[in-house]
Amino acid sequence: MTFGRRTLLALGLTGLLVGCTEDATAPGKCPAFCPGGQLSVVDTVLNIISRDSSYVGYVVPESAGVMMAVNFGGVDARPIFSLGGVSTRIAVNTADTTTDTAQSVDSALLTLTIARRDTLATNLRINLYRMPLSIDPTTTLADLSGPFTDSLLRTVNVDSLLALPGGVDSASGDSAVYTDTTRIGVRVVMKLSAAQANYLAADSGRSAFGIRISADSLASVAFNTVTGGSGPIFSWWGTYDSSGTAVSRLFGTAVNLFNSYVSNVSAPTLDSNLIVGGVPSARSILRFTLPRNIRDSSQIVRATLTMIPVAAPVGVPSDSLLLVIYRLGTDVGAKSPIAIATIADSSLLVVAGVPIGHADTIATDITEMVRFWQADTLVPQSVMIRQAPEGGNLVSVRLYSTRSPAYRPALHVTYVPRFAFGNP
Repeated sequence: MTFGRRTLLALGLTGLLVGCTEDATAPGKCPAFCPGGQLSVVDTVLNIISRDSSYVGYVVPESAGVMMAVNFGGVDARPIFSLGGVSTRIAVNTADTTTDTAQSVDSALLTLTIARRDTLATNLRINLYRMPLSIDPTTTLADLSGPFTDSLLRTVNVDSLLALPGGVDSASGDSAVYTDTTRIGVRVVMKLSAAQANYLAADSGRSAFGIRISADSLASVAFNTVTGGSGPIFSWWGTYDSSGTAVSRLFGTAVNLFNSYVSNVSAPTLDSNLIVGGVPSARSILRFTLPRNIRDSSQIVRATLTMIPVAAPVGVPSDSLLLVIYRLGTDVGAKSPIAIATIADSSLLVVAGVPIGHADTIATDITEMVRFWQADTLVPQSVMIRQAPEGGNLVSVRLYSTRSPAYRPALHVTYVPRFAFGNP
């Protein structure tokens, strides 16, 4: 009897297991095969930006990574910079500490690095002027109308130099070479005679210069500054008596004291709209309030931030306005810190391009940022928008704010709502 009961029990379990086996090759039949309810996808535009603000004054010309030089479309921007003094005394030899003074100052070399230019521009010319030593951050374009009129020292045609073998003009001592494979960056060396360099012993050779560019068209150039990594270099050469023989030697390289640029472009002003860019640079902050049904229990498929320009940004047609959108870890208004991150981390920052001369809607994918707000509900749901590079572009863009209901920034979200397992 015992054996028989065990046998019947085993047969029953076997039948039960066979009855629960699913055929993976058979087509699924919803809702009979699936749990109750079906997946749905919601695509909607949310006006969930609760507050927005703009602030001006982040990066000023003298602290920018480039000096803007523009002479196009009514925009006039001119780099100005001053250089420290150097002594004409140098060591005669390495055996002792004996020094000698230059019998004469022969010349000087000014090295400028072009970080950005329009490669379609032709006959790009650099016009070098002498500036007063008193130039400082308060100096304006109007203040320098005199020096930029009657103090021209040299004019160099960059395209002509680049066309020469090795980029060297043996007659003038000028040269130009590309600094990268894109042939956009150029290092230009201008030679100044003793009279042009004008070494003044009373000032130890302190000097100041200004630049105005010209071209057949599209005259827009950005020169590197010390902040940008390779500012103007001014090298002095003099004649020394070496054992009765006159030799020309490099006796000093001046230190950059001040790099900036002056222009006829007004600083950005605040109004009821949002503003980004310009000089001094402006930034804007958008603050979101995600609905709980999306934040707590949905799967974000895509989230796109849309913003509408009030008017098309005006500038050199070949340029573009790059907006960097940062997710804020702390929102303390104008002084909210932004993290340093790579462009690969789209949960922290994304970049949007704004074409010059177009007022099309700006649509930027911020999916990873919104997903981060889902994962960490304690961080502020805020983003800061700034220009890249700040202070290195005179163009700004005005965007409609939440105070313009018909054109306000919005979040276009595609998401999967919470799935209800089982029959309701």
